[in-house]
Amino acid sequence: MPDVNLGPAHTPTKAEVAYTVLREAIRSGRLAPGERVTLNGLAEQLEMSLTPVREALRRLAEHGLVEQVPNRGTVIARHSAERVAEIYRLRLALEPMAAERAAGLVTDTDVREIEAALGAVDEATRANADISTVGARNAEFHRRVYRAARSPMLEEFVARLWNALPFQAVVLENRYETSAREHRELVDALARRDPAAAREILHRHIADAAASAADWLDRD
Repeated sequence: MPDVNLGPAHTPTKAEVAYTVLREAIRSGRLAPGERVTLNGLAEQLEMSLTPVREALRRLAEHGLVEQVPNRGTVIARHSAERVAEIYRLRLALEPMAAERAAGLVTDTDVREIEAALGAVDEATRANADISTVGARNAEFHRRVYRAARSPMLEEFVARLWNALPFQAVVLENRYETSAREHRELVDALARRDPAAAREILHRHIADAAASAADWLDRD
């Protein structure tokens, strides 16, 4: 392979690090819906200056994860049934398409990586890991599938939808067994390069998850 100057690998900025840490704290529930946060308080906890934290809060607001409330300031956004339902409608439109495309383009290396990601999810659920761990591994499994679709823009759109959902609306304990079976079916469809089956399985998977998420919101 000829020498090519690709330049340095991207190093996350402090604002990107702050955004990621705060986003995961919100998704895991460590920062609870309705909780008030302050720029100074977050900067102190993150051991950063105000500027990167302010930028992180701006991005979180753009993604609907925090909001400005009169007389209260910045608060963690509550997960309304309408918002979660809208996200799931968009997931149903995009993710089955990504799975279908992935099944037509997937390589043997992709399949091995997806298998490994699925194994990590199963390991976490068997070990009764906390929801943050299970949620992160579940998200990584889905990312591996969508990456095989070779469509960076589609992958970016899907990632934004996932980032707007709390782990509790994605990882539901009453669906662990069903979800594991559907994940296995999806990997098998990808391995045999069956686009129609991959699309149908993932559509069913997300539709079932949407119904369970609606039940969770009703109880919350």
